Amino acid sequence: MAARNILVALLPFILLSGATLLLLFIVLGGIKDSNPLNRIFYFEANTSGIGNAPPISRWTLWNVCSVSNGLNSDCRSNKPAYAFQPDVNFGSTSGVPSAILNSHRTYYYLSRFSFAFFLIATIFSGFAFLSGLFALCSLLASSVTAGLALVALITDIIASSLATALYVKARNAFRADGRSAHLGVKLFAFAWTSVACLILCSVGYLLIFRAGRARTRGAVPLENEKRRGRFFRRRREYPADGESGTHVMEPQTTHEQSSF
Repeated sequence: MAARNILVALLPFILLSGATLLLLFIVLGGIKDSNPLNRIFYFEANTSGIGNAPPISRWTLWNVCSVSNGLNSDCRSNKPAYAFQPDVNFGSTSGVPSAILNSHRTYYYLSRFSFAFFLIATIFSGFAFLSGLFALCSLLASSVTAGLALVALITDIIASSLATALYVKARNAFRADGRSAHLGVKLFAFAWTSVACLILCSVGYLLIFRAGRARTRGAVPLENEKRRGRFFRRRREYPADGESGTHVMEPQTTHEQSSF
């Protein structure tokens, strides 16, 4: 039975592990110029003629980079919650699409909050992963893991939605200005796949906890019946004629009647 419970809890744990790994790739993408982190980015656009920008630029959660052989290269210094502001990033408003300049604060807050929620989602997913190790053999740990996974899910949905809205809006602005632009396929695939994994693992852990509670409640009436069955056959030790003895209390039957 214990082996069966572990196998049942293994599937949501695998999904949770996958979601945690994907979120780590998202948060660490672009932080270092090494494979595979130099393949992950939010947004790529033609930025030629914009201040000191390279011909092609890529934005990550931490910085903005140029592109070499299809990889992030010459990335600027890392800054947490790096804001998407082409005019500030490259030190000039010349060449920046007017739609972006007119919605400067919108892009700023969307990029900052998406970073914050991705970071929160990663932290809670990490804690859920640790709790999930104990959930392989503990019903209580399953409930804790489900709660942590739900928090990670909610924040991951918010982060993915904010990032998608931000960079779809930016892509449309660059294209309307006659510049090529596209989203980072890997990052957004990781983001929405992690959402799907967290949904499935949260449901899995909730079902495991509910089934475990049902089995526990079903065992209580059975135990009570056993106790009532033993009520009429109890053994008591008491002293008799200076010696210890054991007396068995038998239930009185209806066949034992007095004769008159």
